[in-house]
Amino acid sequence: MNITMIILVLYLNGSVIEFMGHQEQGVNGWVRMGMSGCLQMKRTLKRNGWKDNLEGTTRYACEKRTVELRTNWEGNEVVASIIK
Repeated sequence: MNITMIILVLYLNGSVIEFMGHQEQGVNGWVRMGMSGCLQMKRTLKRNGWKDNLEGTTRYACEKRTVELRTNWEGNEVVASIIK
């Protein structure tokens, strides 16, 4: 299924390396991040030592993208790929 949603994207030398659009949220279980969840995850990464480099070759970004969703082995909806 294709859908437009907010995802957290890791770029390395301008290429997408990793991405995620869902997070565990206590009793609510597995939920889509949305902009606030994405920014919260980005802040958590920075607090735990991640730093975007000065050249901009490695960085995390919260972006609205069209993605393909699939069900993982645990039965949770996950982002399988970025369409555009």
